[in-house]
Amino acid sequence: MAMESVFTLLNSIALGGWSLVLCILLASSTSSTTTWISPFYEASALSGTIYLIDLLLFLEIICFIEVGRIALGQLKGNLALGVVLHAIRMSCLLIVLPGGFGGKDGSNQLSDQDLIGRLVLYSWALTEVGRYPMYIFPTSSKARFVRMVLPILTFPLGAFAEAVGAYRVFMELTANSEEMDGQRLLKMGLLGMVISVNSLLGPTLAYPALLKKGVPVLLGKAGSKDGKSKKYT
Repeated sequence: MAMESVFTLLNSIALGGWSLVLCILLASSTSSTTTWISPFYEASALSGTIYLIDLLLFLEIICFIEVGRIALGQLKGNLALGVVLHAIRMSCLLIVLPGGFGGKDGSNQLSDQDLIGRLVLYSWALTEVGRYPMYIFPTSSKARFVRMVLPILTFPLGAFAEAVGAYRVFMELTANSEEMDGQRLLKMGLLGMVISVNSLLGPTLAYPALLKKGVPVLLGKAGSKDGKSKKYT
């Protein structure tokens, strides 16, 4: 019982953290400047501002705890999918997105770097804000509805943005092939993993599985153990 309370607290902290990430994204999208969150790794010009990269890494630690619980049989879930998903996220956090948001270019349009970063983080934040309420309130049909349906929209958006961002960085690394070293090769290997999984396995395996689970819920029905459909309201 005590451990359940601990995990409920962790889920609540994660929900609050991802909600904060979403608020930061919304605030930066309506602000005329993005210097206070760009780049992720540098100190902000505004005192008291949370380092976005630190917050995201902290939230990923909670996700890895969940993957560990799946491995131990304490949670239901696809272990392989969980490992691959969060390996992709960590690769994006540490290789694709560390430059933060690029802001606007000379024509006052969002730069490619900015757009990719925002799409990736919006997809993560929306997915997690929609996921954790079901863990906190497991009997809520509304929380389950959001959890099952929201990834139908956020998954393809995020997977596409991650793949594009990884490809851009991969091409930058290969442009200086004469300076290859172990660290560069490791980065290229991780980026290649992101590109291949998101462009090949995502559309053919992961997304169809999401549709199989989410579409019946979206239509108001889901299979029950007795073979009858169950409505969610």
